[in-house]
Order: sequence, then C-alpha cells, then structure tokens
Amino acid sequence: MTDPQRSTTGEEVVTSDLCVVGAGPAGLTIAQQFDGTDVSVTLLDSGGEEVDRQVQRQSRGESDGYPIHLLHRSRQRAFGGTLRHPELADEGWASRPLDPIDFEARPGRPHSGWPFDREHLEPYYARAHETFGIGPYDYDPRSWSGGAADPLLPLEGSEIDSTVFRYGPVEFAEARRRLTASSTVRLLLRTRVVDLRVDPTGRRVDSVAAVRPDGSRLTVRARLVVLATGGIENARLLLSADGGRGLGNEHDLVGRFFSERLSAHAGHVVAERPDLLDTTTFYTQHRVRRSLVFGALRVNDKIQRDRELGNCAFFIVPRPASVTTGSVRALAALRKLATRRPLDEKTSAHLRSLVRGAGDLGDFFTSRLRSVPEVLTVRAQGEQAPNPESRVTLGTARDDLGMPVPRVSWRIQDSDRASIATSLRILGEVLHAGGHGRVVSVIDDPDTTALWEGNHHHMGTTRMHADARQGVVDARSRVHSLDNLYVAGSSVFPTYGASNPTLTILALALRLSEHVAEELAGH
Repeated sequence: MTDPQRSTTGEEVVTSDLCVVGAGPAGLTIAQQFDGTDVSVTLLDSGGEEVDRQVQRQSRGESDGYPIHLLHRSRQRAFGGTLRHPELADEGWASRPLDPIDFEARPGRPHSGWPFDREHLEPYYARAHETFGIGPYDYDPRSWSGGAADPLLPLEGSEIDSTVFRYGPVEFAEARRRLTASSTVRLLLRTRVVDLRVDPTGRRVDSVAAVRPDGSRLTVRARLVVLATGGIENARLLLSADGGRGLGNEHDLVGRFFSERLSAHAGHVVAERPDLLDTTTFYTQHRVRRSLVFGALRVNDKIQRDRELGNCAFFIVPRPASVTTGSVRALAALRKLATRRPLDEKTSAHLRSLVRGAGDLGDFFTSRLRSVPEVLTVRAQGEQAPNPESRVTLGTARDDLGMPVPRVSWRIQDSDRASIATSLRILGEVLHAGGHGRVVSVIDDPDTTALWEGNHHHMGTTRMHADARQGVVDARSRVHSLDNLYVAGSSVFPTYGASNPTLTILALALRLSEHVAEELAGH
C-alpha cells in the first residue's frame, strides 16, 4: 500500500510501486489490473468524480492551423476522462479495432506502421471486450446484420466492404467504488500534476510533483510512472517536465505527429432503386442481441494498398433531402465553427451560401418537423497520414499555476483530403455499378462549404517506434531515454486508421499492464 508521510517543508510525500497519472480509460485500466495484488499504485487525476466547469478551465489552450474544437471542450478532466464527454452519455463510445492494414508500414505513406501487427493485439482486444462488458469480440458484419430485417448491401467481389461499429458502456460508478475501497490502489482526485523530476543520472523519474485545489503540494515517489492524460496533455507534461527542460524529446519528436480523425459531410446518395432506404437499415443504429451497433462502408485493404489510400469509413444515414443544400451545410458549418479556433478562412463563404439559400432553410426546418428520410447522406471518417508538422507545443499563455498552456497546430494535408475524395469516388462507382445509387460528392469541390472536423481523437504525439530517432516510446510504451517512464493512450499511435481509438487504447493498456508487472517483478 502507498505510504504517505510529510517532508520537512510540510509537503506530503507518497511512495508506491507504480504511479499512474490520469484516470481516463487508459489509466483506469492499468490501475484496476493491480487492485488486490501486491503492487501498490497511486492514481492521480486533476478532475473530480464528476465533470466540473471550473476544473475544465485547466484544459484551455491555444490553437492555430486548421480549426479545432476549443481544447477545454474536447477533453474532460474527471474520473473516466474524455469518456465522460456529454456526447457519449446516451449511447456510449464507438468500439471497433484497428484494421490489419493500419499496422503496416506502407509504400507511399511515410512514417506509417506499428512495431507489431494486428494479430499481436488480438488477445488484448478480446480481453478488453470481456473486461469492460462490451460483449463477444466479433466484428464480422454478418454476425450483426439481423438477417432479412437488416441486410448487408450485396457488395461481394467489389472494392467496397461492409464493416460494423459497436458501442461500449459508459459506467464508472463501480470502478470508482472498487478503487476507493482498494487496499492497494490509492485514488487521488483533484490532484494536478505539475512536474516530473528526474534523478541525477537523468535516466529515471525520481518524483511526480502535484498540487491540490487548496494549494498544498504532493510528491509521489514511485518505481515506475505511467502518463495517461491524453494526446494533448501527455505531450504538454513531457515538454514542460524536469523544471521546463523537457523529457523524452532528444529528437524533437514529443508533440509531433498530432492527428485527429478527419470527419466531414462528404455528400449524399441519389437512389437508383426505390427500396434503397428500406434496405440499408444495417447502416443505421440498430440492436442485435441487446448490443447497439451500426454498419459502415470502406474501401477494402487491397485497393487501399494498390492506390496508396488512407483508411476511411463511410456512414450512410437517411435524412431529409434539404440537408444536402449548400445553405443548410453552411449553417451547420457556422454553428460548429463557433466552438472551434482559429476561425476558418471560409467563414465569409459560409455566410454568403447561407444568404443565397435562405429559402432552403425553410424547407429544412419544415422537413425536420415531418422527419421523413428522403436521401442517404454520406459522412466520412478517415485517417490523416502521419505529419510531423501537425503538432502540440507549449503556448505563450500560462495557466493559473504558471504552467505553459498547450498550443495545438493541427495540419491537414491536401493528400489527406484527396485520399478520402478518391475513396468516396470508388464507393460511388461500386454503388452505381450495383444499381443502388449515385453518390454526389461535396468534399472535392474547391468551393464546398463542408467543414472537416476532429472527433476529439487526439493521437500520435508520443508515437511508438522501435527507433528512438523516429518515436518517443518503444514497442513496450516506455520512453526511449528513461528507464521507468511509460506512456499510455492514443498518443502512442504511430498510424491511426478509421476506427474510433478507445478499444485500441484499452487493449494497449492491458498489454502495458503486463509489461509493468514484469518490470516490477524483476526488480
């Protein structure tokens, strides 16, 4: 069990075998693996049991590049981390493993590839399903189509595959109860880490410095330390660590390769058969054996390799036809831009489109009252190619404790947009050839009012690579230049895929827990 004591300055000092910083999905997963063992754990989080607006201000920061969500609205400082985001409250989080191709080092896509393949993660994906009550580890779309009621589109032999996303539960009361009562895990909420200090050798984290709301100081001395604070905060803590000198950044890689999931209204399907909307219900939310699932369409792995395309999932959703008009899309873009920074250079174009199509807005609001679906809208969720110029740095502003705020420079490359546009054209060719419908694209139009969005999926800033000159952490998630510091979460993703990251975060956390246990047992 942790051993609290007082230093000569009145600062509380806690000693433990393992210190985990961050009580989000990665940090909680790791801490829970040691509950009831002979390993003592100190689990720190800056948030409380519930999301608090005052605490959220600690996540404020700066941004440039492409407009991104206000940072304090895209991250949640609370027990459970960003899974406590209000958008996830009703349905839970979207669960899907990365595809095998996402782990490959691919020609034409620099910096791509993981240090292991998807098969290596399979047992951890399966364990994550069992541990977190997601249900059987099965992502074969045929298992979830519901038969005649929710059929798959007949796409056999084409360049397009059907796939499936599932939902994981958002429930933290039991985890909080267990950890609060644990004899081996000490949970310290509203405890904000401000520094990682190294010993004289420079190879080990000697202590973790934290501050409580009343201003009192806490020092955690642990044999091993895991950072699990998300793709932005992991980078910020490493860049500002060791009294501002930084840790793990010998090759200027900490914070680089920041990625978001590229998401946008991509277009719509004009039906070429009258029953199209009635036979695509698999691709909308539906329940199968008490599980909530929804289907998607994606270019298959062979075509991705042959055409050097990034992975992308397309969601087809029945909506009123009025949502396809430029004015309605402009209205949606303007509403979203209000919570993004910096302002989009196309803001004036959105306004002009809104004014020109004022009549379409009336049709849109009338159709919402009728709630009659008339078209299938197509939404893209694609990956960015790893880009070292898309990055998190330390900003010029300071927070209430005097620490530099993070500055996010989100860079989207023309090749990212072009890859998704090509995938959409392939989808359109397949649907048209099958007599299903014709895809009308809006994402490759230079005058489009479509807005590329991030999905709060902050990835890549402490990327994993076997070579210290190409990654911050090694294949076991240990910071290359330190013997006892590990990083958990999507910040270690070297490439990103089209799946939501949470299931992979959980699988990697289970895998890291095994490495930590081995390391502690060996000393």
